[in-house]
Amino acid sequence: MMKIKGVDLSYCQEGISFPALKQVGVKFAIIRAGFSTKKDVTMDKFVVDCKKYGIDYGFYWYSYAMSIEQAQAEAEKCIEVIKNLSPTYPVFFDMEEKKQISGLNTDTRTKMAIAFCEKIRQAGLKPGIYANPSFMENYYDKNRIIGKYDIWLAHWTNSPNCPSKYSYGQTMWQWGLDRIDGYDVDGDICFFDYAKSAHEKKTVDELADEVIAGKWDNGAERERLLTAAGYDYNAIQKRVNEKLYRKTTDEIAVEVIAGLWGNGAERKEKLTEAGYDYSEVQKRVNEMLR
Repeated sequence: MMKIKGVDLSYCQEGISFPALKQVGVKFAIIRAGFSTKKDVTMDKFVVDCKKYGIDYGFYWYSYAMSIEQAQAEAEKCIEVIKNLSPTYPVFFDMEEKKQISGLNTDTRTKMAIAFCEKIRQAGLKPGIYANPSFMENYYDKNRIIGKYDIWLAHWTNSPNCPSKYSYGQTMWQWGLDRIDGYDVDGDICFFDYAKSAHEKKTVDELADEVIAGKWDNGAERERLLTAAGYDYNAIQKRVNEKLYRKTTDEIAVEVIAGLWGNGAERKEKLTEAGYDYSEVQKRVNEMLR
């Protein structure tokens, strides 16, 4: 199993040495972008240092929200704060205040987490939820979030070599307290290479298949999501249409004979561009003309 070493950072680690983080093998940092509707004062510095020392990063937002609307407002502030920072790791929703546990029911807490995550997704970022096993079992409806959002599971053990006994499909695990450069930091292990995934662009064909499978929504939202991810929406949608409305070899051969696909090199180029096997089509044309 892949295990990538990381830490999460906030104002509590303001003066930590990034060369020291690199020296002990830290590959990523999850930075507190803010809390409630306020920005964390150390976020900008941490982002600059991550970029300087080649440490990948994502963000988390500590919630004080007591309603779906407030959770959405927190997400909007988070999006504003991290605009143009291009995190390779997700943006996590962190709910753990006592008033949120005692003053809200499971349905509301779950809807708040979903509302935050959907706002983040709509901004073209990858959303996630930070929670410990108790929260997953007792305060969220886990069936509505597992598999839909990436889970950062907090379950402290004695060392990062002792895997968490809980499984919620988590891609990240906060294993406990680490000590680096004289600072107490939360230690994390990631089981998925977000950085590699972020840098590996998919082909038009791969994306068209994902669109057809329903992974990129519909209409204007599909266009927004694909564009935000750095893809050419028009090229992908064209390929989707070709795949969905693909004609048989016989149908294309009849069109070729009717002169709809040009001749020679032009015909070959057009057929290939449209996703058809030129040799197969031309063979059928020849058979029909005999």
